Amino acid sequence: MEIAFVLFLGLVFGSFATALCWRVPREISWIGIKGDKDGRKSAARSLCPHCKNPLKAQDLIPFFSWVFLKGKCRHCSAAIDGRYPLIELFTALGCLGIYFVWGFTVPAFIIMAAVPLLVALFVIDLEYMILPNQLIFLAAALALIFIVYQALSNGFDAQILSKIAGMVVFALIVWGVGCIMGSILKKEALGMGDVKFFALSGLWLGLPYLPFFLIFSGLCGVALGLYYQFFLKKQVFPFGPALILSLYVCLLLQGLEIVPLIGVQ
Repeated sequence: MEIAFVLFLGLVFGSFATALCWRVPREISWIGIKGDKDGRKSAARSLCPHCKNPLKAQDLIPFFSWVFLKGKCRHCSAAIDGRYPLIELFTALGCLGIYFVWGFTVPAFIIMAAVPLLVALFVIDLEYMILPNQLIFLAAALALIFIVYQALSNGFDAQILSKIAGMVVFALIVWGVGCIMGSILKKEALGMGDVKFFALSGLWLGLPYLPFFLIFSGLCGVALGLYYQFFLKKQVFPFGPALILSLYVCLLLQGLEIVPLIGVQ
């Protein structure tokens, strides 16, 4: 029953992630109705991007609506991109991974709430090469909730201080590296979105995870860069997906109380 509930919750979070992936880059409100201002659009309900008909409840069942409708809009029969059910499935699997490590606990559900934000950041950075502030700040707010819960449960211990310090140190180190690389390459080597995500990661993980986070995200970044260069024939690639994957892996290791390169917490 717990696994079934987590999978259901993960699919719902996945549906939320797909909405973020569509709306945030287009500056469309996802929290309610807003009037148009400075060219920004707003929408109260999900619409078919082709015929603009509002989607009903039966059209919005995560993953299964896409399957039952055979990947087509109920109104205009236009094809619905297969990335939507994939995003929902990957989000559900991400939540399931958190459950298997952290259990059916309050900390697990706080982390699960951050999973759709991480998935949306991953997809948006791949498509637009940006890490939107609003998603980073929401993930940071969940990290603060996580820290407060830990403080209330275990007291204000060294791990809490480590996470607060991690936010600053993670950001300062990558900012310094970016400045050095930028002066060598004579161009911007790292975007401020990446710096903010480093700060977010430090807030979730704390100082002990810094060495592994740097190494693992660097290896993922190299692999992503090679893929872009040799298969997509592009010299510029987003670094955010490597950071997001590294943060997720570190959160799993944190649940197992393992700090790579150091030992056990």
